[in-house]
This record gives sequence, structure tokens and C-alpha cells, in this order.
Amino acid sequence: MRSVFVTPHTQEHDELVDELVAALAALGVTASYVDDALVVDGARLPVGMVHRAHPTPADLAQLVADAPADVPAVVVADRVSEPGRAVLRKAGWGWLDRRGHVRIWAPGVRIESPVDGQGGGRRRGGNPWTTVGLETVLAVLVEPDLPATARRVAPLIGRSVGTVHEVIARLAAEGLVGRTTHRPLLPELFWEAAAHWPDGGWVALDVDLATVAERAGPGSVVRVDERAATLGGARIAAAGSFPVRAYIVGDSAFRKARSLAGGDGPTACLVRQAPVRWFPLNPDYPPDDERPWRVGHPLVCALRLAADPARGREIVESWGIVPGGDR
Repeated sequence: MRSVFVTPHTQEHDELVDELVAALAALGVTASYVDDALVVDGARLPVGMVHRAHPTPADLAQLVADAPADVPAVVVADRVSEPGRAVLRKAGWGWLDRRGHVRIWAPGVRIESPVDGQGGGRRRGGNPWTTVGLETVLAVLVEPDLPATARRVAPLIGRSVGTVHEVIARLAAEGLVGRTTHRPLLPELFWEAAAHWPDGGWVALDVDLATVAERAGPGSVVRVDERAATLGGARIAAAGSFPVRAYIVGDSAFRKARSLAGGDGPTACLVRQAPVRWFPLNPDYPPDDERPWRVGHPLVCALRLAADPARGREIVESWGIVPGGDR
């Protein structure tokens, strides 16, 4: 089996070590590479160097599984997403994200910090993960083969061209959209969006979803639970046994739905205000007299599931719904 580590004493290995040492030096940390070990503030750390461009969380999990046990490692990559960092933290591995972040975690050394001046890819222009940012990403993910441009996306989500252009520029600064190709980086864009997808504030109700839809008003209830995911192709055992979950669209509608809370019966459904103003729906399941609610697009259901890393991530990865996830 080929080692996951870059072979020592090769040009590639030496260049990766030089990058790591330079990043630590930028933090004011004394570091060098001596006798096949990284020496950080006097602590000698034999580490394996791993080089990847844009590893997904699944890629990183596989690297950890394939690596020799108890051998600390540092992944050097153009970008390491937040979900990917969580995988590495759990394994006790470090990373150098060339956008400007380094982690070295070993006995006697605890470093996890942004690094200025790394790779020219530092984020600029603010946080892309606003409400408009999430709407923009949703529109891009639904049609991943089309260019991510403001003129295409803005009319679709009902936002100004200037605002969407700024969001796309921020995503490009994160390395998630090509600066010249305008193509999304997949599946990384999905997993990064999932890491920022709001999923708190659910309100438990002891009434069924039809009652919620009647109280909240026509068109305001969108089902996004495991059952909705199966309607989009997900394979989830006993999906009907999970609590019904639905987004409520609009402030007034959510207040009306929330007024149903407080009963002493068992929880029949969970509702929360929709985390975004615009999101796509599953066109194959429109509301009818029997089911007076809409169904979220499979990608919306996938993002909600993936926001739960303990269980949902595995479901989403086996579903195959993530654009570019099979590469």
C-alpha cells in the first residue's frame, strides 16, 4: 500500500516543510527541521507530511484511516474546510491551510492560529456566510454546471446584482469559486455551506404538520426532515420514525406556528423559522388538500442533515446528492 505521507528527503517534502516552518515563523514561533523531525520551540516532533490540494472531509478521514497508528501528521493543502479541520482535530493531526491557518498539536506543543501573509489567499471583504451568502450558494449548488455569476444568480434569489457580486467575490477569496472560471469548487462548497447552515432554535409542537400549516397560513410550511429527504432520493431506514421537521417562511407565519407550543402531549413535529429567505423546493411534491405543505429541494434537506455531523453527514455522503461528491 502506498504511504499517505510524502517521502522524506524529496524536493516535495522539503518544500512542504519549508512552508510549515515559514508559517510558524510568521507567528513568532521558533521552528526548524532537523534529523527528520520538526523542532518547535525546542520540542522535537517526528511528523508525517501529507500534501493535498482541496481535500474533502471524507478524503481526510480516509487518510487518517490509512496512516500508521500513532504517527502524528500535518496536512498541507490549498484549503482545509471547517468540517475537514474537525476530522483532523479528532485524529490529533495538524494542518497548514495555505489561505492562512496552521495547527500543530502534539505533547508540549499546542498551536492553532491564523497566519498572516500565507499564499495570497487570505479572505477579503468579510464573511460570505450571511443569509444572502447562503442563498447564493444554494442557487449555485442547484445548477452546479452553470457559472456562478451575479447576473445569473441575483434575479433567481431576488437580491441585487451588487450584493450577490460581493458574496461571490468573498467565496472566490475563500477558494470556493474560481476567480476566472466562475465555477464552484465541488464538493467543498457544499460542505463549507453545511458547516455554516443554521440549525438551532427548533420549537417542539404536539400537533401534526397539517395543523401547523393551517395555523401558519398557505405556502408558509416547508418540510425538510428525513421523510422529505427520501422523497429526493435519500436512503434512510425508518425515516418515518423521526420527528417531522419543517421550516416556517416569514416572521408572521412563524409567530403563528410558535403559538401552538406549550401543549403537554408528545412532540409530533419540530419547526423553526426558515434560515434563508429564498431556497429551492422539490417541484415533484406540490401541496395538496391532504398535505398542505411544500417539500424542500433535496439539497436543502441535505444541508439540514449535514449540519448534524454525528449522524447526518454519513446519510448525506451515502445519498450521493452532493455535487462533485463522487470525484
